[in-house]
Amino acid sequence: MAPERQTKPRRTDDLIDWFTISYRSIYLAAALILGLAAGGFYVFFYRPSPPVTTVAAPEERASLARFTVIEGNVKLKTVGSFEWVSADTKMVLHKGDLVRTGSGSLASIEFFDETVVQMRPDSLLTIEESGEDPRTKQRRVALGVSSGDVSYNKPASSGSTQVSTPTVKVTQAAGEGAGGLRVDQGGETDVRVFAGTGTTVETRGGGLVALAPNEALRVDAAGRAGQKQTLPGVPVLVAPPHQAEITYPDPARGTTLLVWKGVPGAASYRVMVADTASFTHPIADERVDGSQVPVRGLEGGKYYWRVAALSPDGLEGAFSEFSRFAVVRSAAGSAPGPPPPLQIETLDLRAPILQIKGRSEPGATVTVNGQRVEVQADGSFNEFVTLEKPGQQVVVVRAVGLNGGVAEKRQSLIVPPF
Repeated sequence: MAPERQTKPRRTDDLIDWFTISYRSIYLAAALILGLAAGGFYVFFYRPSPPVTTVAAPEERASLARFTVIEGNVKLKTVGSFEWVSADTKMVLHKGDLVRTGSGSLASIEFFDETVVQMRPDSLLTIEESGEDPRTKQRRVALGVSSGDVSYNKPASSGSTQVSTPTVKVTQAAGEGAGGLRVDQGGETDVRVFAGTGTTVETRGGGLVALAPNEALRVDAAGRAGQKQTLPGVPVLVAPPHQAEITYPDPARGTTLLVWKGVPGAASYRVMVADTASFTHPIADERVDGSQVPVRGLEGGKYYWRVAALSPDGLEGAFSEFSRFAVVRSAAGSAPGPPPPLQIETLDLRAPILQIKGRSEPGATVTVNGQRVEVQADGSFNEFVTLEKPGQQVVVVRAVGLNGGVAEKRQSLIVPPF
């Protein structure tokens, strides 16, 4: 008979340990599952979505263009809008925006590459392109001029600039340059290049013309280009000198003589005087044949003036840099300024005509026996004066300087009978 198997009793401590370990594992597993579920729930339902990163178009990365000067009635119609709104210097201009200047109004627009475009009155412009290619880093500004007169000035650091009208497309290569386009009511376009190289004009008819600085081209309404023409140079302003102060006892009755150096080949000149450097509302805007013009009746204040030369065909060259002067009323009892120089070189009497030749300061007013003589841009004068009677008499030559100083010379003459 087989021996009876005896079972070894399990200790109570071991049983307790087994149950403890088993329940602990179950609790840990349950906690882990709950934690994963809660994390997934948070990820899908509560965690905020990360910001979406988009790659901006080249035109969005650059600050396209802004108004720097707004004078008068200037309107803007943004792309996709049907409403014209008043322009403001805080506005940013984008591709497709239209800008319009009213009568007597002016606007200046600066682009991201520091190209400056100025719109004269009654002009309509479209921003066609303004940006930098992110791969090639090439900069480009493109404008469309439907009507009016628009000029541009681009720095050496800028890229190419393109200005188009209904009949032409003008492209100026990268680098410094300046020019302008005017679209007449009949559809003709005048293209003017003041500075810069690599300027080409492509006409609607397919023609291609290269323009150098100080050259112009007229394209008719059908897109046919005429012959290239040479623009006159830029006048140099002489008197009054920049920031001069001119004193009159009564400014409203005073005469201020504006003098500049003549330009070879110029048929006439356009002279503008205004109380602001933008010349939006000029006090005087005259076309004169000589190299000086008197301006009368200026009240006390600061004034700006500039001059452009015109060719025999009426093409207008670039304006000079403006010069500023001030008109002030002399205080009661105050002494006039120092006398201007006055030199008499020739007195040639051919009764009853007296030729007088001499020199004073530029801008001075010179009279002979009360008769005003013309003073050239360098201060020289050469005039023929008619004497009123024969016999011995004194000829008085008087020069009044810009600051009221007076120089006078007298010469006794015997005028034979005539």
